[in-house]
Amino acid sequence: MAGVGFELKKLFRARTAVGHIRAYTYSALITAGPFAFMTCMILAIQVLLYQYAVTDAEAGIFMGAVVYSFVFSQIFSSGFTMVVTRYLADSIAVGRYADITASLFGLLTLLTVAGGVVAAVFLWPGLLPPFTKLLIYLFFLLLMMAWGESIYLSAIKHYKRLLVSYLWGCLVSILLTWGLLAADGTSLGLSASQCSLLALCLGIGLVDLLFLLHITTYFGWPSGGLNFAFLPYFERHWRLFLVAFFYMAGLFAPNIIIWQGPDGISVAGIFRFSPRYDVLTFYAFLSILPLMMLFVVSMETRFYERYAKYFTLITHAGNFRQIDDARKDMVQILWFELRHIVEFQFVFTLVAFVLGNYIFTGMNMPYADVNLFDVLLTAAFFIGLLQLLYVLMIYFDCQKETLRLSAFFFISNLALGVIGLWLGRDSYGFTFFLTSAGSFLLGLWRLDHYLKRVNYYVFCSQPVFVRQVRGPLSWLVRRLYGERYVELDALKEQAVIAGRTTWDDGDEA
Repeated sequence: MAGVGFELKKLFRARTAVGHIRAYTYSALITAGPFAFMTCMILAIQVLLYQYAVTDAEAGIFMGAVVYSFVFSQIFSSGFTMVVTRYLADSIAVGRYADITASLFGLLTLLTVAGGVVAAVFLWPGLLPPFTKLLIYLFFLLLMMAWGESIYLSAIKHYKRLLVSYLWGCLVSILLTWGLLAADGTSLGLSASQCSLLALCLGIGLVDLLFLLHITTYFGWPSGGLNFAFLPYFERHWRLFLVAFFYMAGLFAPNIIIWQGPDGISVAGIFRFSPRYDVLTFYAFLSILPLMMLFVVSMETRFYERYAKYFTLITHAGNFRQIDDARKDMVQILWFELRHIVEFQFVFTLVAFVLGNYIFTGMNMPYADVNLFDVLLTAAFFIGLLQLLYVLMIYFDCQKETLRLSAFFFISNLALGVIGLWLGRDSYGFTFFLTSAGSFLLGLWRLDHYLKRVNYYVFCSQPVFVRQVRGPLSWLVRRLYGERYVELDALKEQAVIAGRTTWDDGDEA
């Protein structure tokens, strides 16, 4: 979200109530817009299925396909998109635009081939009709393509186009589902679940197509570009791959474990999920959307300016006093903004506590479910803060520390989740709260440790001689492209020496 800072700064410079409202609205749309559109799409389709008296079995197939596709597409694609984001940032920093669109096609090929194999192995033994399996397979792949393309739109700061694309895709899915159900899809040889899944595939396919048009309009179609030039980045930045994978897998591990317990229900002999736990988790995570919005505003309008000044002084021959003063200012504003965010989100979590207890009690929800929601709210609070720590640690390129933190988060969720499943329903949510709070405290301690020694890590812990990692992927890329392949790290060093790279808004992507 680095590129959003420039627009936010312009809005906040107005120094009026209207300007601030517009800035926070812009931030809310950017951070929560895609999630809100996709959520509304799924809820609207569920309402349509209910209105047309679709059987529980058909509705269960639809929900199982949606839940599994969303969860596992994010887990599977997270590591790939994290590493390619680094490649994009380096390519833009050195002005190497020719290979960017080409790398998009390379990434999509990698995701669809590898993800397609996994999805095919999972779906093949199921009891679903072949056409239903095909639709689920396509929906899973289209979602992964959307996650991959979205990082390119973020890199070029086309957030409004990203939002509009999601909006059109979601509207198309809802309208097509309505049309197919109203026209009695059975007359077309389609079941209700097939109608809804077909509409989803067409809607997300439209999102992917619009994303592709926006990206190629900006960067142009790949003509002679290097589609797989990013592969060596998986050797150099393998920690980033594991950080993203461990975090995403740890986030969904409690749900996946509970699916295997007594609360899990089986659909078509292929899907298992827990409507009770999954729905309450979803509502609990809605409560941290304000945190994400404020984090973007705080980091982009206040912290990033100090961060940029600190590293600009280092790369542009600032003296030690200037650098150390910039460090103190950067660290002070970071802790101030973090404290502000914690206080801000704490208020929203308390409001969610009150509203949740009032609404769910009014709906005659069992006390155990209301209590579970309260515990999950607390877990979500710490998860939101933990995500902020991940972003800040990646800002400072603390890859080793971030990997240790994400591995702890994943392993503790896995271990305590299994223990919680053995202990029974009363422990559901509490084990997730323990791992979330523990991971946040560990991350806070490691970030504080780094910031107290940031000058040492920047100046003294770097290798004197940089040795490029040469693994099988590097060998493969060199065999594929020969002399056409260029090391971006070498170009970055030349740009820094020549003074062509800055930390201004124009280079935030």
